[in-house]
Formats: sequence, C-alpha cells, structure tokens
Amino acid sequence: MIISMHTPKAGGSSFKQLLRKHYGLSLKGDYKDIPKSFEDRTKDAIKFDKRLSSLKILGYKMLGVKCIHGHFLPYKYKKLLDDESTIFITWLREPTERLISHYYYWQRTSDKRWTSLHKKVIEEGWSLEEFCLSEEMRNIYGKYLWNFSVDNFDFIGVTEYFEEDVLFFARKYLGYSDSINIPIKNVNPNNTGLYSDKIDKELLIAIKDFHSKDYDLYNYALDKKKNRM
Repeated sequence: MIISMHTPKAGGSSFKQLLRKHYGLSLKGDYKDIPKSFEDRTKDAIKFDKRLSSLKILGYKMLGVKCIHGHFLPYKYKKLLDDESTIFITWLREPTERLISHYYYWQRTSDKRWTSLHKKVIEEGWSLEEFCLSEEMRNIYGKYLWNFSVDNFDFIGVTEYFEEDVLFFARKYLGYSDSINIPIKNVNPNNTGLYSDKIDKELLIAIKDFHSKDYDLYNYALDKKKNRM
C-alpha cells in the first residue's frame, strides 16, 4: 500500500492524476480534515491512530485499497510503518515559492470547505507579508509532520523537479517503463517565473529565516534526491 501525503501547493493535485490513472477505484482519498485547524487535525490523528488496528488495515486490503492520498497528518497511519509492503511518500516545494503560491491560491478561490484561517485571511485582507510571516503558516511542513519523522518517507518528490521525479517514482514504485504525461493542476494562470524573484529582498530574507525548519526539511529532500538509487 502507498500512503501519499499531499502538502498544499506542492504538486499533489497533479500527482493525484497519476495515482488515479494507475490505481483507479483502488485509490482512497483522505481529505476529510481539510476544513480543520492543525490543532483539530492533531487530535483526530491521535484518535485515528488508536483505531487503526490490524483488523482495520486488513479491511482496507479486503476492500482493495492500494493507495491513500490526501491532506492528512501521516501520524494517522504510523502503525503501517511496521508493514514492509507499505510505502510512505510526499512532495515538498521550495518553501517561499509554496507559501506565496498558497497565498494567491486562497485569494482566487472560494469554497464552502474554507478553513477558519482561509476565511480570516480573506475577510481581514491579509497582505502577502502578513500571510508569509504569520504563526499560523509558519513551517507548515513541520506541522504536517507532527510526531512523524521525515526519515519515514520512502520517497520525497521535489516539486521543482516534478517531471523528473514523477518518472522516477512511476518506474520504481509503479513499474512503468515508458515516459508519462500528467496534466498540471491548480497552477496560477497569472504567474510566470519564480514568485521569489518578484518580492522585496528583505522580505525574502525574513521569510527564509521565519521558516527555517521547513527549509531544513526541503534541503533534506534535495539531499535525498541526490542519493537516489
């Protein structure tokens, strides 16, 4: 089984197209906690982990579930770390690029499933700087990896190398031998180039310092990419 954590604005929606194409009905989406705060997600993850017995895992397999993909805390599924056939994967994007992309995505979308934070950002008219330097958005990768070591991931794709890493993943874990074509989803139609090239340099420095833990995780992913077999 593949457990695929979808971090916001890091290519997960596009990657899901590959998983859906490959697994079909064997793909289970886990987006139930989208409207919830990270505090509530943490509480739910603890509850889910306690319920995730070997019987429930067997139930997934009997239902033919071969892949779970979504915006969840991987702690929920940590019991599956003991299953050698389970593969944990995720994608990470350069943190400043991800943050700014996230901000503009929220600015141009409205959804009944808005989180309370999304609603707050829009209604209070947060600036890009306020968003990027808010405690709520600080080190979001670290928030997702609550009580779950990054070392547990068998594969971490790097969004800046999306096509290359998708091909590597498909060949190693899905048995593909040919090239693949995946439509890119949820891209800002008004953006070309790097977001970080378009903001004040002092703000860029402040963002990198404020999100230093996420940069540590991103650099870990880059190092892991270099050492792939």
